[in-house]
Amino acid sequence: SVFAPNARGAVVKRQFADKSTTSFAAVANYAKDPLTVPRFKDYGKNVFTGKVADGYLQKHGVSSDVLKDHTWVQNQADVVAAAVLEWATDNGADTYCHWFQPMASSGFRHGQTGQVYNMMLKFDNDTNELKFDFDGDALTKGETDGSSYPNGGLRDTHTAGGYLAVDTSSPIFLREGVIYIPSVFVSYYGKSLDEKTPLLRANDAMSEHGSRLLKHLGYDAEATGGLKANIGLEQEIFLVPRDEYYRRPDLQFTGRTIMGKLPARDQEMCDHYM
Repeated sequence: SVFAPNARGAVVKRQFADKSTTSFAAVANYAKDPLTVPRFKDYGKNVFTGKVADGYLQKHGVSSDVLKDHTWVQNQADVVAAAVLEWATDNGADTYCHWFQPMASSGFRHGQTGQVYNMMLKFDNDTNELKFDFDGDALTKGETDGSSYPNGGLRDTHTAGGYLAVDTSSPIFLREGVIYIPSVFVSYYGKSLDEKTPLLRANDAMSEHGSRLLKHLGYDAEATGGLKANIGLEQEIFLVPRDEYYRRPDLQFTGRTIMGKLPARDQEMCDHYM
C-alpha cells in the first residue's frame, strides 16, 4: 500500500479508491451552513471581515469588498472607521489599539507585542459631555516613542518618533472590549522598527519579480493579484555547539539567523522600550 506497509493500510487504500468523484462533489455542494452547528456559532464574529464587516459597511454605502483593496486607507478611511466604531460599540468596546510586533519579538522576546491604546471618546469643549471620536485618521495611523530603537547614530530630536500604519492585509479584530488594529511600525524615515514590515516588503518583492518571471513563461500572475506567500509546516533548525556559538558575535546579536553585525552604537534589541 502507498499509505502503510501493512494490511490496515491496504484497506484504507481500497476504501479511498472506492470513493467516486460524485461523493466528493456531494460534500463540496453540501448546503448546510457550519455556523448553524452550536459549537461553531460564534466563529468569526470578533473579526471585522466577510459577513460581519459587510453588515456594518453596507449601512455606509459600501460592502466588505472595499477592504480587499488596500487603497481604502486613502479613499474610504472615514467610512470604514464609522463602520468599525458601530461594530465596536455594539460589542461593548470603547477602546482601540494599534497592535504591532516590535523588533526582537521573534528573537529575544518571543511573542511579546507592542500595543498603543486610545479611547474612542473625547470631551466636548463647550458642554464637557462625552462624545465618540474615531475617524479615518485614528484608524489608519498612530505614533509612539521610537527613540530606543537602533538608529545608526546621532539623530535630530524630531525624528525620534515611531509611526504606526494599519496593515491592510490583516483583519481588525475584537478582544475583551478592545478593537485591535494590526499595524506596521516604522521610523521617521520609513525604516522598519518591527518584524512585520520586512515580511510585507519581502512579499511584495517576491510577487513583483515572481510575476515578471512567470510572464516570460506565458502566465499573467498580475491579472490575478500577483503571487501569494503561504506558511509551510517545514522548519529548518541548526544546532550549534555552545563553545562555537560564543565565538560568533553575529549569532549572539541577531538571536535568530546566521547573518548579522554589531548593532549601531551597541543598541542591543533587548533594550528598547517595547
